[in-house]
Amino acid sequence: MAEMPIDPEFGRFIEGIPDDEPEDEVVEFELPEDDADIEELPDGSAVVTLDKKFSGPEENEDFYANLAETIDEFRLGEIATRYLGLIEDDREDRSERDKQYEEGLRRTGMGNDAPGGATFAGASKVVHPVMAEACVDFASRACKEMFPPDGPTRTNILGEVTDEKEEIAERKRDYMNWQLTEQIEEFRDEQEQMLTQLPLGGSQFLKMYWDDKKKRPCAEFVPIDNILLPFSAANFYTSSRVTEQEDISQWEFNNRVERGLYRDIGVVRATMNPDPTKAEKANEKIEGKKQESSEDGVRRVYSVYTWLEIDEDGESKGKPAPYILMIDELDREVLGLYRNWEEGDDTMTKLDWIVEFKFIPWRGAYAIGLPHLIGGLSAALTGSLRALLDSAHINNAATMLKLKGAKISGQSQQVDVTQVAEIEGAPGVDDIRKIAMPFPFNPPSPVLFQLLGWLSSAAKGVVTTAEEKIADVTSNTPVGTTQALIEQGAAVFSSIHARMHNSQRRVLMILQRLNRWYLDDQKKGDVVAELPIKRDDFKRNGDVIPVSDPHIFSETQRMAQIQAVLMLSDKNPQLFNKRAVVARALKQMKVPNIQELMPEYSKPIEMHAADENAAMAMGRVAVAYPRQDHLAHIVSHLAFAQDPVMGMNPIIAPAFIPRVLEHVKQHMMLWYTQSMRQYAFSNSDLKNKKYEDTKLAPEIDKAMAAASGHVALDVQEKFAQFMPVMQKLLQVMQQLQPKPPLTPDAQVVLESSMAETQRRAKRDEGELALRAQKQQQDAKDSADDREVKVVMNTENNLTKERMDTLDLTLEAAKLKKEQAESVTTLQEAVQRGLIQ
Repeated sequence: MAEMPIDPEFGRFIEGIPDDEPEDEVVEFELPEDDADIEELPDGSAVVTLDKKFSGPEENEDFYANLAETIDEFRLGEIATRYLGLIEDDREDRSERDKQYEEGLRRTGMGNDAPGGATFAGASKVVHPVMAEACVDFASRACKEMFPPDGPTRTNILGEVTDEKEEIAERKRDYMNWQLTEQIEEFRDEQEQMLTQLPLGGSQFLKMYWDDKKKRPCAEFVPIDNILLPFSAANFYTSSRVTEQEDISQWEFNNRVERGLYRDIGVVRATMNPDPTKAEKANEKIEGKKQESSEDGVRRVYSVYTWLEIDEDGESKGKPAPYILMIDELDREVLGLYRNWEEGDDTMTKLDWIVEFKFIPWRGAYAIGLPHLIGGLSAALTGSLRALLDSAHINNAATMLKLKGAKISGQSQQVDVTQVAEIEGAPGVDDIRKIAMPFPFNPPSPVLFQLLGWLSSAAKGVVTTAEEKIADVTSNTPVGTTQALIEQGAAVFSSIHARMHNSQRRVLMILQRLNRWYLDDQKKGDVVAELPIKRDDFKRNGDVIPVSDPHIFSETQRMAQIQAVLMLSDKNPQLFNKRAVVARALKQMKVPNIQELMPEYSKPIEMHAADENAAMAMGRVAVAYPRQDHLAHIVSHLAFAQDPVMGMNPIIAPAFIPRVLEHVKQHMMLWYTQSMRQYAFSNSDLKNKKYEDTKLAPEIDKAMAAASGHVALDVQEKFAQFMPVMQKLLQVMQQLQPKPPLTPDAQVVLESSMAETQRRAKRDEGELALRAQKQQQDAKDSADDREVKVVMNTENNLTKERMDTLDLTLEAAKLKKEQAESVTTLQEAVQRGLIQ
C-alpha cells in the first residue's frame, strides 16, 4: 500500500464545547458594520453573514508565489523522492483499472484490434458496435443538455430576491456564457472529448486554470489514466493526494518556465518519449497515429494536489495544509510548490482545479463504465457476429479432402470464378469425385442468430432510453402519464445526467473564482466590452448554475412536459398565464423570433376616464390608481357601458364589457381600502405603523373592525345605484362568452347523440316521403275509382232505362197479346154462341 504523506484522519474531527462551560453565560460579539450582510427574520432574530476578505494573486502576489524558489534544495529533493515513490505505488495499485479502460477502447472496434474470434486466414474481424454506439449516443444527449446554443449557464438566486441580486446574476450569466462559448474557445471541444470517454473510463476529469500568456481561463480534458489516486482513497475530492500526469513537449516546458509557473532548474532535453499508458496505446491505434521520433523532447511532469507540512512556510507554520507540488520525472526535481488555499481563508480550505465527472458510482474512488456493465455482453456479441460471418465464409470457401496415394501430378491450382481449369488424374480414374471431396461444414446456425438478437437487446437495455414504451400513448392519455413512462424508461441515464449537472456546477464555481481573481486582466471581446461586469460580482458563487436541469434529461421528456402544461392550462385557464404557456411551448419547439409572433403588451399608464373607456373598447387594459376619484370613474365607465351606440354596440361590447367590469372592481377595492384606513387611522397614532409589528397588530385589527360598520353604511349609500347596471353588464358578458369546451366523455356523448339524431331525421324523412307517395297513390286510386264509378253509374243508368223500356215494350206487347187473345177469345165465343 502506498505511504500516506499525512494522517488521513487529520482535520476530520473538531473538539466540542467543554462540559464546564457556564450555561447562562452571554457571549457578545462586535459585528463589523460595513462587511456584514444582516438579514432580519420575522421573529426578531437576524442572520449575519460576514464578508470574508479573500484576495487573489492580483492583490497579494507573494502569497501565490512559487515556494520552491525559497525552500532549501535538499528539502525539495526529499519531497520529490518521496512523492515519486508514492506516485509509482499509486500507478501499480491501479494497473488493473488501466487494463479495463484499455479493453473498453479495444471493444469499440475502431482500432481494429478487438480481442476474440477465429485465427484462420480470412477469419472475420468485425466488431459489434454496441459499445461505440452507446458512447456516441450518451455524449450526444449529454452535450445537448449541458451545452445548448444559448450558453451553458443560467441564474439561480437563493434567499430573498432583490433587484440588485438579479442584476448581478444576469450580468454574470451573460459574461460566463460568452466566456464558455467564445473566449474559452476550446471548452466545448474538451468537454465533448470528456463525454465520449466517460462511458468507457467510468470517471473522467476536466481541469480549469488561468493562462498568463493568453490572458484568459483555459479548459483541458484529463483522461482517467492520467489521474492517480492512493489505494486507500474513497473519494476524489477527499483524497489525501491527487496526481495529474502530464506529457508535455520541451517547448511547452520552456514556455511554462518563462511564465514563471516552473522554476528554472536547467533540465536536460529528453531524448526518449515517456512510456504511454495502456489506454493511450489503444487510443493511438484508433486515431491511426504512432510516434516514431522524440524530436519534441516530450517529458513527464506530475502535478500533485496534496497536504504537506512545510516548516519554511510562514502561512501554514508547519501545520498540514493543501499545496500543489510539481515534479519533473526525468530529473526528479521539484518544479513548483504553491499554496492551494485562498489568501485570507483561516480554515485553509483546499481549492479545486480538477473536476470529476462520474458515469456510475461504485464502492471506492473510481466509478464504473460500460466495460464493467456490458463488457461481457459486448464480447459475446462480437463473438457471435464473427461466428456467423465465419460460418457463412467457410461454407462458400473451397476446402477439400484428397485421397492419399491418388498420384495426382501437377500443382495445386487457384480457380477463379467463370474459369475452366484442367488437372491430371491417375490412370483409370475418370471421375474426380473418386479422389477429392469438399469438406462438409455446418451452415450458419439460426439459434446463434437468435442469440445474437437477444444479446443485442440485453446490452442496449442497459445504456439506452426505453422510449418504445410511449409508442402506444395517445392524445387521450392522462396528464403526466407520458412523462412518467419516459422517466421510467430512462432511469439509468437520468441519474447519470444529475451527476453531470453537479460536476458542471463545480466547473462554473472554479470559473467564477478565476474571474474574481483575474477579471481585470482578461481580454474582453466587443460583445461584452460594454457589459458592466466587475470583480466584486463574483463574490457570490451560487447565483449562476448550469443551464441543464437535473430532472429533465431529453427533448422527449421536455416536450411531454410542455404538452402536459398545455393540457392543464386548457382545463384550468384561470390558473395559468396563457401567453407565458404558449411562449414557452414555442421556445421549446425552437421557433425563431417569438417576439414577432407574440408582441409584448404595452405597460398600462394612468389615464382619465374617457381615455380608459377608449382603451378598453380597443381591447387594452386599464388600471385603477389610488389617487383617482374612484366613484367618479365608476360613473363615467358605467354610463359609457350602458350607451347603446358605445358600450352596448355589438362591435365594442365583446372587448369592452369584460374589461370594464374588471376595472370597476379595481376602483371598488381601492375605494374600500382607502375608506377603511380613513375611518381606522384618522384619529389614531396607528396611521404610519406597520402591521408586521407583532405588538401593534392587535390594535390595528380592532381599529379595522370598528371601521367596518361605517364603511358598510357608505357602501350601501354609494354603490346601491350601480348594482343593477353591473348585473345587467354581467348578464351581457355571460351571453357573449363562448361556451366552455366539453370534456372528452361529454364530446363522445354529444357526437353519438348528434349521429343518432341525424339517423332518426333521415329515417323520418324517408317515412314522410313514403307516406306522401302513398297519399298521392291513394288520391290517384280514389280518383280512378270515382271515374270508374261514374262511368259505371252512367252505363247502369242507360241499362236501366233500356231495361225499363224493354219491360214497357214487353208489357205493351204482352198487353197487346192479351188484348189480341181476348179479342180472339171473344170472337171465338161469339162464334160459338152464334153457332149454338
